[in-house]
This record gives sequence, structure tokens and C-alpha cells, in this order.
Amino acid sequence: MVVFFAVAFIVLGVAMLTLRDAHWLRQMHRLDEDVPGGGAAPSRELPLVSVIVPMRNEQDNVARCLDGLAAQIGVQFEVIVVDDGSTDATPHLLAEYAARLSASTWLRLVNGRPLPDGWVGKCNACLHGSEFARGEWLLFLDADTAPQPGLIRDMLADATARELDALSLFPFNELGSLAERIVLPVFFQFAWTVFPLHQADNPDSAPERAMANGQCFLFRSEVYRALGGHGVVKDKVLEDVEFAHALRRAGYRLGLALGMRQLRVRMYHNLAEVVQGLAKHAWNGRRAGGWRAYWGVVRMMLTIIAPIIFLLLCAAWLLVDPSLVALAALTCATAGYGITLAFWRYIVRDLYALPGRYAVLIPLGLAIYLVIILGGNLAILLNRGVTWKGRSYK
Repeated sequence: MVVFFAVAFIVLGVAMLTLRDAHWLRQMHRLDEDVPGGGAAPSRELPLVSVIVPMRNEQDNVARCLDGLAAQIGVQFEVIVVDDGSTDATPHLLAEYAARLSASTWLRLVNGRPLPDGWVGKCNACLHGSEFARGEWLLFLDADTAPQPGLIRDMLADATARELDALSLFPFNELGSLAERIVLPVFFQFAWTVFPLHQADNPDSAPERAMANGQCFLFRSEVYRALGGHGVVKDKVLEDVEFAHALRRAGYRLGLALGMRQLRVRMYHNLAEVVQGLAKHAWNGRRAGGWRAYWGVVRMMLTIIAPIIFLLLCAAWLLVDPSLVALAALTCATAGYGITLAFWRYIVRDLYALPGRYAVLIPLGLAIYLVIILGGNLAILLNRGVTWKGRSYK
């Protein structure tokens, strides 16, 4: 009986953690709702938004990203593309695109500047692009994103309505390969565990609990420049989270939102890209998250692996001792696993539009992600550094 109560207590605790995660996700502010100030036609009274897109070896993404920006509605905007030393067909494709729009004034192509010592490539390109921006607002957008027609309009309206100094958007993540489908949901959930969504944009919480998504980050121009732009995070691979901390430390208002109808992104395309991409976050995520990064690992194991272990142990107990107590323990463990499975079915279906059956593979995704974390940290500790976009960072 003592064993049963111990199992029930642990299962209840794990279930409470899982249900709380679900509650936090459902409370996340969404731009999917009608945003105040929306409209199909831009007004001359609306502020100009400068969209800055750093590109390095993005030949597969040029058309989708720029076509999406060309289709923006209800806002005045300009686009500044910074070619950050691409070695593939990116410069040629950009030149072709600009030639087709020779009569247009919304697109400007800029050659990147040399990478200074101690700088991360993306931060250098973003700051360089901002020097050409004329807008009252600056929107930094990754090249692998696909903007939907109302992206800029809805972000500007939301930031204005909430009186924000900066707004970061979480897009709809397109997951194609099996590796993406089982690992990336775990990665995103881990990030939201280390930086809880209900605290990340709460002005009353500690600055180090803030987070942002560098794929889509909107700033008031004067705020961005007052902070020193991307120079304030020049050596940070995890520049978005560090920028969020800097904003909050300086007393500025940062907002977060889900924008699944406004923006789509395909970060990686296979297991090799997943490993390389997530490995570069491993060390920096631990440093930015502090002790919460370790708790994040423990919590993910508690909410994903522990229910399965308890289910198997209770099943074995019932086989060895077919008693009512063992049956009650197995029933309790099954209910706990059911809550976990239901949570991840909600995650994969609601956030990633995947069949619910992928929830069963989440434990495998966690195992792979833990190996990636270990490998990324070992690479830093052994002074090998991590590689991204053809550049090595130590």
C-alpha cells in the first residue's frame, strides 16, 4: 500500500507539471485573433517599417521570403536585404529579383561588411542593415521565413495597441522530415520550459526570464539604437534571448505573441541540419538560462520519460503480484501516461499540424535532443566550437 501511494503521489506531481505546461501554452498571446488597427490599404499616417533580412547562403529561401514581403498589405514598409558573404547562388538570385523590380522602391540590396573579431555573423549583418533603415520601426526577419500578407500590419498594430517597445513573434514551424517532427517539438518545449511563456514578457519578472525569437523581432527604431543595436549582443550565438534580457534590463517593454497565421518557417530539412542547428544553441542556452536550463532537462525527463517508466514498472508489478493494489497502481500510472500523451497530441496537432500519432515518438525525440545537447556542450568544452553557415564559433 505504501508503494501504491508513492506511485500515486509521483504520478500526480508529473501530471500537475504537464497540465501547467498546457495551461501556459493556452494563455499565450496570439496574433491569430483580430488585431486592432488592421486594414487592407496602407495609410500615409502609418509609420514606415524597415524590414531587415540578413542572408548568407540562402539560395533556397530567397524567392519565398521576398515574395512574401512583396505581398504585404495595410502598411508602409521597405525591405533591406544584407548579403552576408554568401558563397552559393544567393547574390545572383537577389540580383535577378531586384532586376525584375527595377521600378520598385521598397527593396534595397546591401553587401555585407567584413566580420569583425568577436562578432557573430548574424549580429554583424543585422546592425549593418539597420544603418540603411529609414523606418520608425525595425523588423528583423530571418531569410528562411515565409511572411504572410498581414505580418507587418498585424505586428505593428499589436505593438502599438499594447504600447510595446519591441515585439517578437513565434511562427508556424513547418516540419517535414521525421527528425524535424520528433526533435523540434521537444526543443521548442524545452525553450519554453527554461523561459516560461507566462513570465517571458511580464514586465514584473526578472530580466533573465525574458526571451524572444530572433526569426521575427520588431523594435521601435529609437529603442534599438539607444541600446546600441545588435552591438549589445555582438558575440552571442543566442542573440535573441540575450537581446530580450538587455531590453528588460533597460526598462523597455517587450511583448511576445504566437503568429501562426502571419509567419511560417522551415528551419531545417534533415537530421544533419537539426543536429548542427540545435548544437549551436546548447552551450549558449545553458549560459543564458542559468540553473533553469538544468531544471528544464530534469522537467522534460519527468514529464516525458517518467510516465513510461512508471507504467512499465507497474505492469511488471502486476505480473509478479496480481493484487488489487498492483492493479490500482497500474491504473494510476496509465492515467498519468494518458495525460502526457494527450498533452503531446495537443502540441503536435495544434502547434505543428502533425498527426496525433507523433506524440508516441516524443520520448525518442527527447533522447536525440539530449544527445545533441551533450555533443554541443562537449564541443565547446573541448574548444572545438560549433559551426553555422560556414563559420566556426568558440
